[in-house]
Amino acid sequence: MELAVGAGCGPGGGGLGGEARFSFSRLPDGASLLCRTVDAGRGVRAIHLTEPETALFVEQWPVTLLAAHVVRDAGDPDDELPGSGGYFGREELVGFARAHEPRVAPFLADVRRLFDDPAGRQLVVAEESPDTVARWIALACASLPPAYVPSLTFTTRAADPGRAPQHIVGIGPDAAFDRFDDTVLDHLYRVHDGLDGPGSPPLTDTWATWTARLWTAGAPVPRAGDGGAEAGEEDGAELGPEGGPFAPSRLVPALLHAGLLSGAEVAGLPGDQARQTVDALVAMVWTVASVPASGGDPLLALTALCRDIARHAPDLAAPLALALARHRLGAAEPQDLVGELAAACAELPLGADAARVLRAEYGGDVDEELRRALRDPMEAWVEPLRLVAAVGADDGRGLDAATNRLSRALRDVDDTTRARAVRVLDAVGDASLTRRVLGLLGGESSLGRLNLLRGLAASAQGDWLRRNLDENSPLPLRLAEATARWSGPGNGLRGIALFAKLTEVLRGHRVTDAATLAQMWRLVWPGGAPEPAELPWVARTCTVRLLIEAGLGRHMRALVTAPDRVDRETVTFARDMLHDRLNRQERATAQLLVLAQELADQRLSVRQEVPKLQALMVDAAPLGHTVRHGVGALVARALVHAEADQLARQPVFRHLIHAGPELLLPYRQLMLDEAKQDQLARDLPVRPHEVGAYYFLWRPLSGPGVSHDWRRVSEELLREILGPVVAGLDEEALSGVANAVLDVQGEERLKEWNAWRDSLRGG
Repeated sequence: MELAVGAGCGPGGGGLGGEARFSFSRLPDGASLLCRTVDAGRGVRAIHLTEPETALFVEQWPVTLLAAHVVRDAGDPDDELPGSGGYFGREELVGFARAHEPRVAPFLADVRRLFDDPAGRQLVVAEESPDTVARWIALACASLPPAYVPSLTFTTRAADPGRAPQHIVGIGPDAAFDRFDDTVLDHLYRVHDGLDGPGSPPLTDTWATWTARLWTAGAPVPRAGDGGAEAGEEDGAELGPEGGPFAPSRLVPALLHAGLLSGAEVAGLPGDQARQTVDALVAMVWTVASVPASGGDPLLALTALCRDIARHAPDLAAPLALALARHRLGAAEPQDLVGELAAACAELPLGADAARVLRAEYGGDVDEELRRALRDPMEAWVEPLRLVAAVGADDGRGLDAATNRLSRALRDVDDTTRARAVRVLDAVGDASLTRRVLGLLGGESSLGRLNLLRGLAASAQGDWLRRNLDENSPLPLRLAEATARWSGPGNGLRGIALFAKLTEVLRGHRVTDAATLAQMWRLVWPGGAPEPAELPWVARTCTVRLLIEAGLGRHMRALVTAPDRVDRETVTFARDMLHDRLNRQERATAQLLVLAQELADQRLSVRQEVPKLQALMVDAAPLGHTVRHGVGALVARALVHAEADQLARQPVFRHLIHAGPELLLPYRQLMLDEAKQDQLARDLPVRPHEVGAYYFLWRPLSGPGVSHDWRRVSEELLREILGPVVAGLDEEALSGVANAVLDVQGEERLKEWNAWRDSLRGG
């Protein structure tokens, strides 16, 4: 088998000039054969190593062995395996890795996979120079655990790679190998092409990525099994990406000391690898003093990395945070222990469970100390509160009692008491404690509590409150503060102006829930309800349904019983008010408005609904002027659109002749509208039955119950609308009307019709 690597390099020479071919193969009996074929007629030299001999030279072979300048003749007294250094020393390999940085990690990933699956695909390395292939092999050998190096076979130059049995096969541009065949690249070989070919799709893993990073950074690359007992333990370890000598966690100390590891990267590892990496970091906490980090204190580097991991995966960082805290506390003097515990809890991302464990181990019962301090004046609470907050002891009865008492003090009407509570909270200076107190302070929205909160916001302590409020603070507290600020001196907002301003505190600047509406109402109108003129705006802004849900519907009933006007909005308010608890008169009034609108929209029959209309008017009496006239106008619209035959029948006819001006005046106005008259002038001449019905409806009436308004309106309509129509009818049409009157209304009404018609002619 032929491999090509530079030859003819003497000691200290400047290159591997000439053409030499190196190969390393395993023999069936377990021995190894290292061959060197030199061009220019120098023949082949081979070193046969038995299996024990191969293992004997793990440290110097084959990484440094490749640097051999000449393989001497057998029997030469200086014939021996060459030493380390030369073109394959550490500095040479670091420079090589930096020059080929994008390819290093994919190459090492494929090298590791050779040991995952010995029957897997070979690696073909295509390079212009055999020297470059040799350096790739040297880089692989220098990265692998030493115990695996003797198993890595290779050839630095093969004319026909298909006949080469080694793991790594080097080729040049003239090799019998199609470097552009997709099948070759994807399925037959793993090809790393340095000749501008595509190569196989790169595959990487964490071990390869991190090892490549160490090489390009010029940092030492740990090799599992290096040194003493650990080597013996790992030689038989199971291979694989998550355990054994290829576990990424073995590289963690070197990466950390070189500043090459980030929290996001650790958090992004697969589960087992992430846990193993953190375990390696935990182990470093106790051994880090003997392995100094470059450029700073290794414990500080571990602490920074721990915080970085916690930003992405808090649970993953917890064991490392606990180890760092224990290391710190273990070195503290007894008198400094509580302070150091507080500092550790503040600086390290300890979860609640880890903080609780530390408090039990080192901190004593700080909550009990706080409970004892609560017997003293408020100023004596500062230091115990600071310690409790610092160590995260937020689940004890002492802290509960302290926060409750501070909250009550802030609600006190006495400025002195409020000021003392503010001084304590400022002195402790813990944002979580302040948030907890504010949560209790704004946790209730009764009228009394809201007034107290508004008083706090308007007091000298209002500045402290505003400094500590944010969008996550309880809404009642934020509303109370805003009310005090906008209704106070300089602003002086009241009523709906203040209510509208308060909506700016809300998400979307809209009231969307009953609880918030009730709080705002109590703050803006603590004594009751808005002014009557403000009610429509409030109902429009908040909706009647929401006002009812908030228990405020009783304040809105004037929208129905005494509105400024009756329009569709008023009817909508009335329909929504039906969901509230109303008395009989209020409910009848709301139902009357809804029914009148539905009649006006022609969704209901006038003839069928008049009895209900009359009953509701009785239950709603006495109706206010606006409601009475508004209902009359809506019913009048319904009458104008109804068929005359329906109006001339009971009970509609009786309702009309008894009606008052609130109905009859709009009815007259609508009937005398120019468009309506034009319509009737077109339609009635061909509808004799309808002419007869209008005559019966508007004919002159007198007697008990017939209102004066009806007699006046009907007379005018008969004269202005029906008179001109009848005057233009021919005899045939008039005969048709007479027959219709006779059929429906009888002989007596026919006589009346004829007399009225004749009066028109006489006129």
